[in-house]
Amino acid sequence: MERTVETIIIGAGPAGLTAGKHLKDAVILEQKEKIGLPVQCAEGLARKFLDELEIKPDPVWTSAVIETSQAIFPNGKVVSFRAKEAGYVLDRVGFEKFLASQSRAEILLKKRVVDLQRKNNFWEVKTAEGEVFKSKYLLGADGPFSLVRRKVFKEEMEALPCIEYLIELEKEIDTSVIKMYFDKERFPFGYAWIFPKSKNKANIGLGGKGNLKESFEAFIEETIKREFGNCKLLENRSGVVPWGGALIKLVQDNALLLGDAGGLADPIFGGGIGNAMVSGKIAAQAVISGNAGDYQTKIKSSPYFSKDLLLARKIIYSLDNRFLNEISQILENKDILYLKSFPALFDFLARPNLRKNFLKILRLLFIYSKNKESLWI
Repeated sequence: MERTVETIIIGAGPAGLTAGKHLKDAVILEQKEKIGLPVQCAEGLARKFLDELEIKPDPVWTSAVIETSQAIFPNGKVVSFRAKEAGYVLDRVGFEKFLASQSRAEILLKKRVVDLQRKNNFWEVKTAEGEVFKSKYLLGADGPFSLVRRKVFKEEMEALPCIEYLIELEKEIDTSVIKMYFDKERFPFGYAWIFPKSKNKANIGLGGKGNLKESFEAFIEETIKREFGNCKLLENRSGVVPWGGALIKLVQDNALLLGDAGGLADPIFGGGIGNAMVSGKIAAQAVISGNAGDYQTKIKSSPYFSKDLLLARKIIYSLDNRFLNEISQILENKDILYLKSFPALFDFLARPNLRKNFLKILRLLFIYSKNKESLWI
């Protein structure tokens, strides 16, 4: 079988499905048997992404409405950031089924792509079943281990491994709060999290470097069980977070990299759903305009994918626990922008561990002020 369309989209995740919503003469090739499975994320999504994509929240695919993000520091102090607009913990399967229902592109499941080549200004894509699809445009929305990225772009991608489980808790959890635990010693170059799914269930995990299995088991014993009692691991939702899309090539010969395939996850917190959807919309607009290069330009200029955020990530994860504990003492019960005030300046300079990182913090505050509308908190 051979078939020609204007656009081939590889991958039926948030990026591919969002692109498919806008593209009529297109097919989405997906190797999975079911939309949305397996779930390999914490399922968090800020309201601003739904507003930008003109999607109305629906209880059918929202598990929890998030009003507050909490950062928990090594000394146990909690700094809360109340969102201007609600965020959500999704039912990822239900949400992707909703996105699929909006797709104008034809979705073909159980189509594993095994080869793709550029021939006579067209892309030729072959599946494991021997089918051949040809197109002018090729959208790689095939995740962190993207075949499109490896074969077409030959780009390496920095990826952070994560362990996460859907966990049933003995004690009830506040479903309006997500918790993020920052501790350089326990979670080097990463953090741990609790994203509530219901009063007794949550996505709980951590990402970083080192022995993640050991760190996760310790987090469960030392933090989760102490706060929420006994727990039961229901489903393994582990995966990787790809970073660095702001630094790599995303367009080549009418082939475009979307979402995780292009390393377009949130550079600081690792969230991928909203960023993937934005990249899908921008990619579709570039195809419709007939100028694939527009995609690269718009992605690079978008605050969601700013190089500044990569720098902020590097600074944040370079700070040791002494710094984290002291900054938590200053920020407790205050907004992060309090650090720009004169009282905070004097308090900051009076603490040796903060004083030696003064320039880093100024840089972080500048980046935060410039990009805060594109961040979760």
